[in-house]
Amino acid sequence: MCDIDGSWVAWLEPAYLLWKPGGRGYVRPSCMTRTEEDKPELTPEEELALMTKQVNASDGFDIDFSSFLCVFNYHPAILHSDQFADDEFDTTEDLLKSLAQEALDDHNGRHGTEYEFVKVVKANFHFACAMMFLITFQVKDPYDDMVKLFQTRVRHGKHITTNYVFCRPKPNQGVKYFGIKKVVKRDIEQVVKSHVPKDVVKKQKLEDEPLCATRS
Repeated sequence: MCDIDGSWVAWLEPAYLLWKPGGRGYVRPSCMTRTEEDKPELTPEEELALMTKQVNASDGFDIDFSSFLCVFNYHPAILHSDQFADDEFDTTEDLLKSLAQEALDDHNGRHGTEYEFVKVVKANFHFACAMMFLITFQVKDPYDDMVKLFQTRVRHGKHITTNYVFCRPKPNQGVKYFGIKKVVKRDIEQVVKSHVPKDVVKKQKLEDEPLCATRS
């Protein structure tokens, strides 16, 4: 695993236009369901402004590709497809699951947390001398057993490089992230009993007894 914070791959790539409808090389992606009859009508420049807004607002993780007719540098990963399949991974989802799991393991190791990977929800990607994946996935928080969203940005190229840029709880979700098991009073007492010498525990109990009990 390579921590590359501070290098060029940690930068958020700005959105830019690749193909306009009707232009040479234009192939309409299936994820784009907008038609020329849809209102309001948007120029390529207006679509670029909208794409830029969504990329900047979500760091590239949340993009509504159905809003566009133009093709940009950001693309959605089709989880059930063989888009990024190879001899190791049967589907794109298998690859993204492996990348997200390893990113989460690294996050847990760095922060002393115990989040459990659940599943990949979605992912976007763009080219970056390999593929830069922006993966949204679910984790289980051991503190309250709730399923919550995480994000990871990973630059990956088969037999070339795998750089984990960051892994984090998804911002602005309105939920608290803990990552550790909930400690209750009983658990604390058990820890004390198992680690503190018996004579010390006995002395503490005597000190905690009410005065009336010592006088009787």
